[in-house]
Amino acid sequence: MKKTVREDFRIVITPRRLGDLGWMSISDHMASDNIERDTRERCDEIAEQVQRHVDNVGSVEVQFTEVHTCSHCFLTWEELTAEEAADTSTRIDEHSVEGEPVCCDKAIAEFRTERGIPAEQQDGAA
Repeated sequence: MKKTVREDFRIVITPRRLGDLGWMSISDHMASDNIERDTRERCDEIAEQVQRHVDNVGSVEVQFTEVHTCSHCFLTWEELTAEEAADTSTRIDEHSVEGEPVCCDKAIAEFRTERGIPAEQQDGAA
C-alpha cells in the first residue's frame, strides 16, 4: 500500500514587486533602473531580517531562476537543434547550423558573423 510522507518542509517568501508601494502600484520599470539588482537587494534584506529575527531557522538563502533572452529583441533565447538545422522546413537556409538563434534577424546575423558563416540570403541574393 502506498503511503505519503511529508518531509523537507520549507517556507517560501516571495518579495513584493518593486513597483508595489503598498498605497499605490506602478510598473517595476518606473520604480527601478535595474530591476534585477534591486530585486536581489530586496531579497537579501528579507533573508537577513528573517535570519536575525526568527528563531528555529536552519538556513536562509536567496534562490532564483534564470531566463535567457535575446539582447536584441528580448524574446526567450532559443536555438536550432541539429535536427532542425538539417531539416529544410525549419532552417533559414543551407548555412543554418545547430546552435543558431531563431528569435530575430539581428541575433542570427551576429551569430553568423562571429562564426564566419555566410549571411542569411535575402530574396535569393547572397
